Amino acid sequence: MHRVEGVLKEYAWGKQDGLVPWHRATGGPQAELWFGTHEGGPAPLLDEPERTLVDIVDTAGLEHLPLVKLLAAGHPLSIQVHPDARCAAAGFAAQVGDPTLPVLYSDAAEKSEVVIALTDFVTHAGWRDRRRAAQVLIEAGLPDALADTVAGTDRVAAMRSLLELDETTRLQMLEGIIPAAIDAHWRPDEISALDRVATAFPGDPGVLVTVLLAHHRLAPGQALAVPAGVVHSYIEGLAVEVMTSSDNVLRLGLTPKTIAVDEALAAIRLDREPLLLDASKVIDPPGMPFTIEFIDADASLVAASGTARIVVALDDDALVDGVEVAEGTAGVISPTESAAVISSAGRAIVVTARVDQLPG
Repeated sequence: MHRVEGVLKEYAWGKQDGLVPWHRATGGPQAELWFGTHEGGPAPLLDEPERTLVDIVDTAGLEHLPLVKLLAAGHPLSIQVHPDARCAAAGFAAQVGDPTLPVLYSDAAEKSEVVIALTDFVTHAGWRDRRRAAQVLIEAGLPDALADTVAGTDRVAAMRSLLELDETTRLQMLEGIIPAAIDAHWRPDEISALDRVATAFPGDPGVLVTVLLAHHRLAPGQALAVPAGVVHSYIEGLAVEVMTSSDNVLRLGLTPKTIAVDEALAAIRLDREPLLLDASKVIDPPGMPFTIEFIDADASLVAASGTARIVVALDDDALVDGVEVAEGTAGVISPTESAAVISSAGRAIVVTARVDQLPG
């Protein structure tokens, strides 16, 4: 087993010191703590701090190790789409072949993920009922010429129409969007999430796009699978994210980072939807190359040999065959190692790679 520490990402949307006690206080926005082999933040080896997991990927057989993140959202994240395998491979290859193209892809891999709430966690993901969405947008001042588009079945066309509104119309609609949601009898939590987005990004057309997206409030222990190609935005809360080892994000709005409307819209998969999952059981998200299991205090599991695993200690310390994995760190088990007994004094998450489910 290789013990590693996480890599802190201090994005603007992070919560101030939001990842304490898993990381020391920094006084700034702590957004994500990465445990994995991705070159954007490979986890350092605790026993050899000058080396990281990326240095041992080939020798340890970790090329399919999922990426695990602890996430603290203090502000809404961008509206985004993660590319599927075909889109990511083509986009990354084109970018490498033509240095004049904007850098939109971090790698050539599909990015599918599961988010598991540690506190109440608010998201927009997938599609809201199109008639409910259209009702609010029309009440807010959507031009008559676009009403059929927004209420229609072509979700991509509806999104593009809102993103391409002229400035005067957009600003008028943004002024009326919250009153329109109230008049349409949206639930208070739906209105609150929309208002949080509108307050964080005044004038941004992404606020109007948010109206098209389904609202989810995950209670602690609930999970949401977000396949590649699904439009989504996380709003606030603390969670664990498990994903394929990719950092590909194509953004539509609600961010100071690069927005790539055409590329993001082309990456949307209308045949895929987010899926609510029960984190009290083994999470086996359809089509994703990993399974997820939590261990509570005084419980244990036996991890068979032959596959890569990552164990992150969330509350108190975990043990892997008697070797301590301290809270806020992780143990990485290579597929060549023998079966291991994993236990925890508090709570830990065990993520197992599934090579048979790798996206192609």
